[in-house]
Formats: sequence, structure tokens, C-alpha cells
Amino acid sequence: MKPSVKRYTIKDIAEQAGVSLSTVSLVMNNNPRISEATRQRVLETIERLGYQPNRLARSLAWRRSQTIAVLLPQLRHTFADVYFGEIISGIHDRATKLGYKVMLEVARAEFIESREYIQLYEQKVVDGMLFIGSNARHEFIREFAGSEYPFVLVNNYSREFDLNYVVSNYRYGAWQAANHLVRLGHRRIGFIAGGLNDIQTSRDIFDSFQQVLQEHNITLEPSQVVDGWLTEEGGRQATEQLLRAHGDLTAIFALNDKMALGALRKLNELGLRCPDDIALVGFDDIPAASFATPALTTVRQPLYDIGKLACEHLIELIHGRASRVQEVVPVQLIVRESCGATKKSVVTTPVG
Repeated sequence: MKPSVKRYTIKDIAEQAGVSLSTVSLVMNNNPRISEATRQRVLETIERLGYQPNRLARSLAWRRSQTIAVLLPQLRHTFADVYFGEIISGIHDRATKLGYKVMLEVARAEFIESREYIQLYEQKVVDGMLFIGSNARHEFIREFAGSEYPFVLVNNYSREFDLNYVVSNYRYGAWQAANHLVRLGHRRIGFIAGGLNDIQTSRDIFDSFQQVLQEHNITLEPSQVVDGWLTEEGGRQATEQLLRAHGDLTAIFALNDKMALGALRKLNELGLRCPDDIALVGFDDIPAASFATPALTTVRQPLYDIGKLACEHLIELIHGRASRVQEVVPVQLIVRESCGATKKSVVTTPVG
């Protein structure tokens, strides 16, 4: 019996050459933006493996590639992050059912400087693009404002550029959480922030939180707001800083669940009981939130469904069934064990 011969794919070429799938496609199409060193490395890998173009390569000549790109920020362990993972899962599952492949890309400096995000369209590598985790530093997205290229921001939006987006109702979520704390009698509340200067949805949460406190004449000193870097360890350190400066805090609101879980760890280390000594609220409702001890009160945003919805809208844009997408997805406050009335300040009549 004749032994089978391994048929290498464009993915094999990319992995062995140490480049992205889109870079391989650009090399195969003699794109002048690719450096000569990269071009030679890819071509040598193709020759060494005896690669024969498959359906993906041939599809470059078709009107559509039946592939969408998912662009992610350049962060440490991005693909291991539960927030991104939930959204990507929703995108992948919906794309697969609609007959599309998904290509993952990272908005690294080289990707942006070479304008590879545009080349992916021009070379027909992808039909559309979804961007998860965008921030104000990603100024290149301005090129998609009014562009012919199908492009959707996922769970964020831009005040500066008129772009398509699907986003949770962050303002209402923060409003629910802040009002819940106020109704329980909390007047000394710390806030663990993250991305306030460059992530619009982070700013929305903080602005809505501040608004509720102002409506109830509750003071929020600048030192009651500490950056937790959107990470567990950041939340842990922010909690220590908050309590060192304000030992009279009765509650903490963290801008995401990861920071809230870090805060809970620090409270345990300090021997403080949650919620008896200090209440805690997060945002996102990641799976770990309900398994914490105590279980975390948080704002649930349907990350998986947001991914599905964003994918559906992108494909509608690709096929001309929509010309504009700006959808706000409902959220819900999930009250669990970590948030209750304090012994120091209990009200019998809800405030507000």
C-alpha cells in the first residue's frame, strides 16, 4: 500500500516561517509591503515543505474568501483571557454555522505600521473584520470610518470616529450596581478602575458610577479611585491601597470581575469579612464570579452572545444586507453573596 503523503497547509507555512497567515498570503501575492527578509523566509519554507496551494489560496481570486478576521490587542496572554475567550467562542460558533472561517490577528506594531489590516481586504484574504479590545491608542481604526470595508468594533465604541459596533449597555450596568450599593446604605465606596483614559466603555462605567453618587450627595475623593490595570493582581494591590488610605470604606466597586476577585483575595488576607465588613461588586459575570467565596455580585454582560451578534452583523454588512450597525446589548445586575448592607450603615428604607 502506498504510504500517505502529508499535505501541508498555509497554516503550516505560517507556523514554520514564524509569521501570520495573512503575511503568507501577501507573500504569495507578491505584495510590495512585505520586507525582503520576510518574503525570503516564507518562500524558503514553501519550497522546503513542497507546499501546493489549497482552497484558501485559490479563493484569493474569488470575490469573497468566506473568511473573517478577529483582531485582538497586543496584551500578555490575550488568548488565555476569559473575557476575550467568551467573545471569540461566540464569533467562531456563529461564523461556522454561517459558512465562514475565522482568522485571528493581533494589533501588534508591525501589523499596524504596514497597514496589513487594509491589505487583508485588498488581497481578498478576508471579507470583513471584528476588533475586540480596541482603545484610544488604536488610531488606525479611523480608516474604517465611512470605508467600504466591513468592520465592526466588538463590545466597545468610539466617540471620535463613526464606526460600526455592538456593545453592552455599560452605563446602565454601572447605574444598577451603584444604586444597589446606595440602597444598601453604603456611603463610603472605593472604585477600582482600569483603562479610564483610553477605553470608552471603562469611562462609561466610571461616569455612570459618579453620577449616581452625585445624585445622592455622596462624596468620591480622588484617592478613592485606584487603577487596578484590569487584572486580578492589580485588583489585589488596588484594594490594599484603597484601604490604607480609607479604612472607613464599606464597599468597593471594581470595573471588572478579575479585579473584583483580586480585591476579594486581599480582603481575605486582611481578615476582613465580605460582605459583613466590606461589600464588593464586579462587572462582567465571568464564570469564576459565581464560584468565588462569597459568590460575587456583578453586572452580567452576555459576552458569548455579543460575539455571535457581532459576527451576524458583520456578515450582513459583507452581503450588503446592512449599511450601518450600532447596537447596544442589555445587561443585568446579578446579586450574590458579596454585596450586602453593612453593620455600620444600615437603612430600612431604600434610597433613591
